[in-house]
Amino acid sequence: MKLHALLFGSSCCAALLAQGPAAPAAPPRLLVLCAVDQLAAWVFDRALPHLPADGGFARLCAGGVQFTNCAYQHACTETGPGHATIGTGAPAAHHGIVRNNWWSVQDQRELYCVEESVPALPELPEGQDRGPGRMVLPTLGDGLKAHWPGAKVASVSWKDRSAILMAGGSADCVVWIETKTGNLVTNTRWAKAVPEWVAAWNQRRPIDALFGTVWQRLGPESAYAGLVDDRPFETPHASDGKSRTLPQPLTGGIAAPGKEFFTQVYASPFGNTLVRQAAEACLDALQLGADATPDLLCVSFSSTDAVGHAFGPDSVEARDALLRLDRDLAALLATLDQKVGVGRYALFLTADHGIVPVPEASRAAGVDAGRGALQTAARAAAEQALGRQFGPPPEGKRYVPFAGDFALFLDHELLLQKAEPNAQVLRAAARLAAAAALRVRGMQTTCATLDLFEPGTLPEPLQRSLQLAYFPGRAGDVQLVLKPYWLDGTTPASHGSPHPYDREVVAFAFGGGARVGARCQVAVTPGLGALWLARQCGLPAPPGAVDTLPAELLAER
Repeated sequence: MKLHALLFGSSCCAALLAQGPAAPAAPPRLLVLCAVDQLAAWVFDRALPHLPADGGFARLCAGGVQFTNCAYQHACTETGPGHATIGTGAPAAHHGIVRNNWWSVQDQRELYCVEESVPALPELPEGQDRGPGRMVLPTLGDGLKAHWPGAKVASVSWKDRSAILMAGGSADCVVWIETKTGNLVTNTRWAKAVPEWVAAWNQRRPIDALFGTVWQRLGPESAYAGLVDDRPFETPHASDGKSRTLPQPLTGGIAAPGKEFFTQVYASPFGNTLVRQAAEACLDALQLGADATPDLLCVSFSSTDAVGHAFGPDSVEARDALLRLDRDLAALLATLDQKVGVGRYALFLTADHGIVPVPEASRAAGVDAGRGALQTAARAAAEQALGRQFGPPPEGKRYVPFAGDFALFLDHELLLQKAEPNAQVLRAAARLAAAAALRVRGMQTTCATLDLFEPGTLPEPLQRSLQLAYFPGRAGDVQLVLKPYWLDGTTPASHGSPHPYDREVVAFAFGGGARVGARCQVAVTPGLGALWLARQCGLPAPPGAVDTLPAELLAER
């Protein structure tokens, strides 16, 4: 039996309750906040008929609530903002993580969203300078630690930003896998010494044991029906740098485990398996859920994102990665059943963002789609327009010193030197730059950032999504929105836009009183999990949370 056959009947959200009954006297022993990096609702829906009835997604659907209308409110659909929303319950404008990277006018360079001055542990130098300091809201984990003495919080991912932003600064354990070395890594922000279980993991080198493993199709031929396994725009597999088909050996094209091999594992479904195994090791080592004090485990599966970028979300590789993730989810749920106990944990699973279909495939299907160095072209057009208006900039200077993250950053000091200084000069310059950028092929709309909060500047809900991606000092002077199905750059597929395929993602609630087999159609965000899990433990709603608990999540246990 396939998963779609299980999704029948089931109650649909009939109401949203602003306030419900008090949290149960005995909260779950373990809260689990789970993220899949890059799982768009449209990708999941296409794979749904091919997911087995004994898989992890089938169990989440049959035993909990599936949210069929879950979407980010903010436009900045990237890993950092998404995981910060999952961890805090708030959109990007509230938690401050508006991109994976953003341009710092003060430092004249890009800053990484989890860049923070933090010393490394001597044995793990890779963990240096990573922390949650750029996030301005507390996470669910921070709230749990503050209200429940003795509660433990842990977070595991391949990506550092995913593990860090879901858990927050007060967590007991935050670990990620460094692609350069294959090590499981943390730093002094969370540990005075390398945790014993992390040291044992690194000594055992489970990633090295995958060397030479052949990635081949897991499912039957029918699971890949309609998918083409050799498309010229896909990234060749790293084993030989030429082939774009499965099966493929995991070697990275080198003779022994090393950086190239670790990179190939990351861009394969086996990276998710390693994260699952690390999460299970963490569960054991910290004895999460072992007593009546609720703990929190955050798990983020990063490799689906790497696979989708490299091969496209409608590739054989991406479909196979989802089938294999389904099996990893089933294994994780079985571990939770055994170690914590059926009915003693509550789990919320969602995704940090979606993905655009590969433009070449969309164009072949008759859709207006394309790609190019669109932000670079927008910068050049804006530079020319500003030069005509204000005269040539001094040698070595540019009116637009940086273009990226779907924004143009202007040199305020230079513009104020070139014109009579007043508050309207920068707005006028930004509007001029926006008008010039709008003429670039593939551009849907542009606007001066200062106009974002003027009513009627852009159509709704686009304007609202851009407002919710705005944070002072991190937004740039001009906002760029590409046409739907257009892509900046040469990567086969990507995300980051306010379009539905990037904002609409999966979401499931399991355990903790969630109604069995329910499908909820009321609009929610991926931040709902932080609110619901907080409620499980009698915590106040996370600051900045925007969701209201649907009726399905307020059912008595």
